[in-house]
Amino acid sequence: MPRSNVVITGLGVVSAIGIGCEDFFQALLDKKSAVTSLLNRVDDRCHVDGNPEPAGLWVGAPILDFEPKQYVKPRKAMKVMCREIQTAFASSLMAIESGDLGEHLPAVADGLLRPHDFGTIFGSEIFYGSPLELSDSIRPCIQEDGRIDSSNFGNAAMKEIMPLWLLKYLPNMPACHVGIYLNSHGPNNSIVLGDVSGPSALIEAAACVDRGVAKVVMTGGTGTRIGTTRLNFRADYPMAETFEPVEHASRPHDPTSTGVVGGEGAASMLVESEEFAKIRGVKPIARLVSYASRFVAAEGMKQPRRCKETSDLGMRSSSAAIQLAIETALKDAKITSKDLGLVVCHGTGDPVADLAERTATQLTVPGVPMVATIASIGHAGSSCGAIDILTGIIALQKQVVPPTLYDARIQPAVPYVSEPVEMEGDYVLCVCHNTEGNATAIVLGRC
Repeated sequence: MPRSNVVITGLGVVSAIGIGCEDFFQALLDKKSAVTSLLNRVDDRCHVDGNPEPAGLWVGAPILDFEPKQYVKPRKAMKVMCREIQTAFASSLMAIESGDLGEHLPAVADGLLRPHDFGTIFGSEIFYGSPLELSDSIRPCIQEDGRIDSSNFGNAAMKEIMPLWLLKYLPNMPACHVGIYLNSHGPNNSIVLGDVSGPSALIEAAACVDRGVAKVVMTGGTGTRIGTTRLNFRADYPMAETFEPVEHASRPHDPTSTGVVGGEGAASMLVESEEFAKIRGVKPIARLVSYASRFVAAEGMKQPRRCKETSDLGMRSSSAAIQLAIETALKDAKITSKDLGLVVCHGTGDPVADLAERTATQLTVPGVPMVATIASIGHAGSSCGAIDILTGIIALQKQVVPPTLYDARIQPAVPYVSEPVEMEGDYVLCVCHNTEGNATAIVLGRC
């Protein structure tokens, strides 16, 4: 996509190391880790007693201090919001406040921001509820001999499951709830593309603004990899082994890493045209200079088969797609790697995916300082790409390269910094990719 006319005017984040942009970024600067035993989680998701096996499964980065009642409006909407929808809603309200848009909301027909001028586009994923919510419906299906008679489930479910239960877990509901609250009648969409969901949502939001379909769009991503049911599916990434200390268990681009540590979170961004930002008198935080999305099927997609073995090179990644996305974004921005002050990479801890990213970045942006947020907050599902972009925006605004948390005994395979350093350069590149072969590259510039 050619050089964009889109600016970012508001930000919000709910993460395991901090709620709100200042707390989140300061935690990055302080090299704080949220990775811990999932026995310490405080939400209503899965818990176990004793010594859980396998031990690596029960390591993650849960958010321990999120209180949805502080954010969700109206509160009665909470009964049809799962945790991922709640965090998305909360981060959106923060972005509204950050972008000084509150006085224009809800959008009205005779206001500066009319309903059809406002869009909501979110990166999302399949939301899984707790199996306990279905236990009363499953119990009548269990026969005396232990066999399951599924024919009893329908009648039992009609009696035992809340009629609005399904609304809690639909992937399009983050955009829906935010849109209803804002009275947004403009473009509304949900992008479900795994890790690249958030960046892809931002790309679509920017396209809507550039085409004049909307003046302002709320965009971002939300997700988790530590939900009860999500913990049971590990075929897309290998599971990290236990590590001492546990705070260093998530190890992106660490040659000794064996897998991915899960996390959760949400990030939102308010994007609008530079002209409209001037009209309402708000100073942009950063400029969306260029963006690119590319797809080159990973070997696992070609076969087709899922795998989580660390020896299956290329099965869960596409270095070609990552390289193409970066090259295109830099070309459209009319810059080279020498103009970059930071690369926010998508290191996950999976040695296969990380190798693909290293191969691509060494060819396109060699030597540029990198940061990997997953080291601190784990892999937060479909929010990770959005959180990375938010990280790049704040780093650019503050002109600082944040350090990446890693064990001092290990030499990382990419140019992390061990302490915060002043950024050299006026641009930041945010890279994201998924296991199927999608890759995105976002170039951000100073305003």
